[in-house]
Amino acid sequence: MQTKYIIAAGLAVISISVVFILLSNRQKYVPNAEEHEDESIAAYEIYPSDVVKKIKNNENIVLLDVRTPKEYEEEHLQNAILLPVQELSAQSLANVGLGEDAKDKEIIVYCRSGTRSKTAHDIMSSLGYTNIKSIAGGMTHWEEDDYPFTETGDYRANTVTTTNSVIPADGPRISFDRTFHDFGLVPQYGGIVTETFTIQNDGTDILNIGDIMTSCSCTSASVSSKSIAAGESAKLTVRFDPNFHKEPLDVFKRTIFIPTNVTTTPEAEVVIQVDIDEGK
Repeated sequence: MQTKYIIAAGLAVISISVVFILLSNRQKYVPNAEEHEDESIAAYEIYPSDVVKKIKNNENIVLLDVRTPKEYEEEHLQNAILLPVQELSAQSLANVGLGEDAKDKEIIVYCRSGTRSKTAHDIMSSLGYTNIKSIAGGMTHWEEDDYPFTETGDYRANTVTTTNSVIPADGPRISFDRTFHDFGLVPQYGGIVTETFTIQNDGTDILNIGDIMTSCSCTSASVSSKSIAAGESAKLTVRFDPNFHKEPLDVFKRTIFIPTNVTTTPEAEVVIQVDIDEGK
């Protein structure tokens, strides 16, 4: 009888140990790139983790950077072709090796936020390119989640020179009361957190705000008015859902992109910082 009790006690200890190990591992679980899926990206978009997998698998894809040469130099995806979106045409695509023979190739375009790459996607689709995707959240999302396959340096292949634009003396001007907010430690199950920024038009004409985008769908934003008169202001409300999907461990950032009609600031930005208290 005593032997049975000893065996039973031993099994109980083993079971408790196994459960403890499993729970400990679950608490320490960190999502990798392949598992950090975003369920609400548009049909024309591709999640960064899927691009990472394609690169790792040596798939036959073309990476097309549609930002400026300066942005490309600061950081870009490895082996990406540079062609600024404002220069996109059938001729310029052919000049960088993406002519008629490339119209059925898998081409993945990206910019900083996803706005310019959406424009590039639409232009290329109208030119007959059939297999184009835009990286969701652009280079900002790629950097925020620390995905690999990036490098720095200027572009040394064929590209089109962008002409200098004349900056008008008058017009709308955009400014913010601040461009960064740290939410601090946020409970995972505590619900959506919000923060309000003030957008000010310091110019002489009406400031128009376009469709606001964010670097990840866990973050959203809205503005109280999309048309701000000279000298007036509007409220930008930013929302972050800590339980939208698995997020990076420790502190991370998300960026809000605000398209404007300001010549010098066609896309303004504010940034939030978050640290999620997992399981709370």
